[in-house]
Amino acid sequence: MTATRVSVLGMGLMGSAVAKAFIDAGHDVAVWNRTPAKCVAVADQGARTVWTPSEAVAWGEVTVAVLSDYRAVREVVTSIAPGCAASGTVFLNLTTGDAAAAADMEKAFASTGMTYLDGAVLAYPKDVGGTADILVSGPEAAWHRYRDVLAAMGAGTVHTSEAIHEANVIDTAATGSFFCTALGAFYEASAYASHHGVPADRLAVHALRFLDLLRTEIPEGAEQIMSGAYETDQATVHTYEAAMALITDTTRAIGQPAHISAGFLANLRAAQAAGLGDRSLAVTHEVLGRAG
Repeated sequence: MTATRVSVLGMGLMGSAVAKAFIDAGHDVAVWNRTPAKCVAVADQGARTVWTPSEAVAWGEVTVAVLSDYRAVREVVTSIAPGCAASGTVFLNLTTGDAAAAADMEKAFASTGMTYLDGAVLAYPKDVGGTADILVSGPEAAWHRYRDVLAAMGAGTVHTSEAIHEANVIDTAATGSFFCTALGAFYEASAYASHHGVPADRLAVHALRFLDLLRTEIPEGAEQIMSGAYETDQATVHTYEAAMALITDTTRAIGQPAHISAGFLANLRAAQAAGLGDRSLAVTHEVLGRAG
């Protein structure tokens, strides 16, 4: 692969991992951070340090931002000297945000001459450069031009669509609403189990067995949502509601908050109130969609 000049803005844990992945793939890497001392470790691995965002985008064929939030990215954009970036260079923003922020940022880049891509990292820093899933949204031509370069960040680097907001929507839904909540649910469960003398490692053995069931249930649920057919001969919303009411009450009885269980229970009761209690669990999608 021909070496490409890549600038990385932000040398936190994730930004440093992204920069190292590009270095390891043989690309020429420049790094910038508001606090220059944070660039030292990556510079020792072969990156060059630049002192302003303008230098970064002027030098890089691709610039990747991994900053704290979209406000920080906007400050970077407004600080870039007009005309310093060559027309057609690509700016990929991997900062966590939301759909509206992605659309607003695309507008902010319109006057810079750069092509804006919005993205999201669905991984820990340790997985960057290896198995990490990196989502990229925006102009497909820019993606195709640099897809092999961007693939250095992880084997799961993909283009989601030209809709600029899609990567961040998936990040919010998959990482936030699903993964983080599921992990939090395990710790809510482990606290309850520990109260009764069941250690977390023993609980984990049994919790992990449900992962195989989730691999079946999730695609089946997605198929039901896509088709609108929510009939079931296994477990209805009524079945889940009765179980979760008992579980929530049992947890609270020992003085422990049941925030995640109670939230799930509220969704089930909303489906019941809508007259959908005899349908499958996936029908809660419809109730929550109406609420939004």
